[in-house]
Amino acid sequence: MGDPPAVVASKRVHEGYLGLRVDTVRYASGREGTIDLIEHPGGVTIVPVDADGLLLMVRQYRHPCARPLLELPAGTLDPPEAPEACAERELQEETGYRPRRLERLGGFFTAPGYCNEYLHVFLATELEEGTLEGDEEAIAVERVSLDEALRLAATGGIEDAKTLAALLCYLQRR
Repeated sequence: MGDPPAVVASKRVHEGYLGLRVDTVRYASGREGTIDLIEHPGGVTIVPVDADGLLLMVRQYRHPCARPLLELPAGTLDPPEAPEACAERELQEETGYRPRRLERLGGFFTAPGYCNEYLHVFLATELEEGTLEGDEEAIAVERVSLDEALRLAATGGIEDAKTLAALLCYLQRR
C-alpha cells in the first residue's frame, strides 16, 4: 500500500444533518481525481439485553428503503455529546428503557468508501423500564432471542448493516 492521496482542493457542497464535500486529490502517480464524501457526526448502535436474555430490537419504517426494517436501537451523536450519553438517550427514545450498565463492545465505519460515519457499539444490560418519549418515529419494540436474531440475519430477515455488525460484536464478547 502506498501513500494516501494528497488533498489539493476541497469544496463543501452541502451543510445540513449530513454534509457533502468534494475533494480533489492527487495520487502518487501524479494523476488527479475527485472523491465525493458524506460527512457524518458519528453515532451509536446499542445491543440491549433484558433480564431474560432477550434482545430488544426495533422495527421502524426506513424511507430510503421504502419499508420497515428490524434493527437494534441506534442513533446519531449530537456533538459534543459523548457516545455513552448518546447510547443512553437513543435507547430511552426508541425503547423506553434505560441501562444501568453500558459496556462498549467496539465500533466500525459504516461505508468508508464514501462516508466518514463511525458507529460505537454498546451492550446495555440491567435495563430499567421508563417512559417511551422522544422521537416522532413510529417504532415497534420486539423482544428477540439471540438464536432467532442470528436465524433472521442468515435468512434475510435482518437487512440492516449496523445491526448485523453489532450482533457480531456481541457474539465476540459472549
